[in-house]
Amino acid sequence: MALLNSAKREINAKIVFFGAPLSGKATLLRHIHGKLKQEHRGPLKTVGGHRDRLFFFDVMPPELGEVNGSRVRFHLYTVQGEVADLATWKMVLKGADGVVFVADASPGGFAGTRRSLEDLREIFRGYGQDLSTLPFEMVCNKSDLPDAVSADDLRCELGVDAVALPCSAVTGEGILSALSRVVSSVIRNLRARQASDGEGVEGFTADVGEPPGDGVARQSERGDTASSAVGGQPVSPEVPVIGGGEPELHLVGTPTVSDGGCRMTLAVRAGGRESRYTLTIALAPEPAAG
Repeated sequence: MALLNSAKREINAKIVFFGAPLSGKATLLRHIHGKLKQEHRGPLKTVGGHRDRLFFFDVMPPELGEVNGSRVRFHLYTVQGEVADLATWKMVLKGADGVVFVADASPGGFAGTRRSLEDLREIFRGYGQDLSTLPFEMVCNKSDLPDAVSADDLRCELGVDAVALPCSAVTGEGILSALSRVVSSVIRNLRARQASDGEGVEGFTADVGEPPGDGVARQSERGDTASSAVGGQPVSPEVPVIGGGEPELHLVGTPTVSDGGCRMTLAVRAGGRESRYTLTIALAPEPAAG
């Protein structure tokens, strides 16, 4: 679910590239990163080990305009290699605003592709979501191979009710087209949600002042700090939706003052749920009058 950073007037949205091991997810993400203008995207970052390495970077396409006066920054994620624990993917997919499913079009890739699609659907069912309700694009990587399965045949065999784009991590075919399609779908969803909520931003998640990509490799300071791991590195959970009534703000405990700063814990309650945040305020003496 999109995250609002009111200080920067940015909405941060997450797009996950999901697929079977060796389907080419990380290679596709590297290709996208290399094709985008440097001034429009952040550095490609990695977290984790050799078998389950997390790749991610952010991009803010200037031509997409604004949603309720805020620019949209997209955070692209994938996990490389054979992921030993499905919980890794569950944490990466949590709160996703869009998914690019990477199918393996090589002759021997169908079984793994089918299993990964079943895993993807199961993960979203676990979150109480239907994959069909999310912006979803399917790319058939390795379509440049002479004996590759056609994108239409692969889509039909998998029972996917979506356009399947031929794709090649070698030639770059179809990669940016798929990204453009899913980005446009996410933007439409954000604008529709904003329109249904009026002038406010109640449809987005709580404002924590930082985009999700900056918190991947550190523990969250929220009270509910349940986390998984990618290659032994912590992955912060997404901030839950603040909805279902007017949010209530409460001070937890007693603020502490030290070294010229004040630190306090705030609890936001809404819709029967509570999230906690740590607020730090720098203190400085007021200049003498005159």
